[in-house]
Amino acid sequence: MPLSKLEVSIVINRPVEVVINYVDDNRNDPMWQSSVLESEKKSAGAPGVGTIYHIKEKFLGRVIEQDWEVTERKPDGSQWSAKSMTGPFPMAASMSFVADGDGTRVTRTLNIDVGRFFKVATPVVAHIAKRELEMDFSNLKELLEAEA
Repeated sequence: MPLSKLEVSIVINRPVEVVINYVDDNRNDPMWQSSVLESEKKSAGAPGVGTIYHIKEKFLGRVIEQDWEVTERKPDGSQWSAKSMTGPFPMAASMSFVADGDGTRVTRTLNIDVGRFFKVATPVVAHIAKRELEMDFSNLKELLEAEA
């Protein structure tokens, strides 16, 4: 099955540093990412290139566990990329945080290849995943703007 590339963007009415700090703390992942059941940082220190995370999530009724490695990251956290190292199918993700007026534009790109893991067509899985990303960003916006 072909690879799907998804991209979602939202403006959150909070300063860039506040948004980056919240997203950087993987303990917040289950609060704003609807599919994440658990998120564990396996590496010591601040997030950076080589940091490993173990994620347990539910997608299309299945529990999936994956290890992710940060493959690039700007020192201020305003952009990072990661790829799955384990799990049922290869994935790569990136996020960027850019000042947009008094707020922050957050953009997430996800490349996913479900292969034979799901018995539905990749476009169906991609549609569901994109809808989930949009819902996650709505959750993130609501949580961060409520703290203002």
